[in-house]
Amino acid sequence: MTLAIYLVVYFVRPIRVHIRRQYILLSKKMVIKLYSIGIPATLNIALPSLLISALNAILAAYSEVYILVLGIYYKLQTFIYLPANGIVQGMRPLIGYNYGAGENKRVSQIYKIVLCMSGIIMVLGTVICLLIPGQLMGLFTHTEATIQTGKTALRIIGAGFIVSAVSVTSSGALEGLGKGIPSLLISLCRYVVVIIPTAFLLSSIFGAVGVWNAFWITEAITAIISICVYYKAISQSQRSQSTVK
Repeated sequence: MTLAIYLVVYFVRPIRVHIRRQYILLSKKMVIKLYSIGIPATLNIALPSLLISALNAILAAYSEVYILVLGIYYKLQTFIYLPANGIVQGMRPLIGYNYGAGENKRVSQIYKIVLCMSGIIMVLGTVICLLIPGQLMGLFTHTEATIQTGKTALRIIGAGFIVSAVSVTSSGALEGLGKGIPSLLISLCRYVVVIIPTAFLLSSIFGAVGVWNAFWITEAITAIISICVYYKAISQSQRSQSTVK
């Protein structure tokens, strides 16, 4: 429908941008470039579902209460991460435009500003989870045992919110730079490679509480990996730009 409306407007009220047949033909280089960014971005969306399934399987060995708490946590964390993800979404085109224009200093400034903004949002999320975890759990359940278990979970998991700003911002910046694979690497660390083995190992030692601790441990490890991956990708991009020049 949108395409039909655009075509009608295009032919009724011609604009300066003209459609040329040679520009709508498939280009192998362009298709590869699009898929190299699009496929990792799609996987980034799918990975949290895989993580939830894995954690549910681990927690099922203890009690259904823990599975319920995990489900409530993911509902709550959506509201905490939503503002940060919105800022990162707005950062992507800015990063891309300035990188394409060779404004590497501005790319660095945008990255640092967004990192600070995301960090502030995550600080607020941490404070809320530390101060009123019972009230947050009470929004979804009135069972006292679930609320008490959830209070412990939110306080432990919330400790990793602040450092998670690094991986969230770095992953978004890499997508803005057209670096889909490095961005996927960060997401794999957050949702699969680090957290699932860590949760399994700690749960075998500390029980279900070990799963909650796996969250902040994973965020800390992934933050370090994110910084290394991001700056390596930046240095490679800058070298390729200087070579072209």
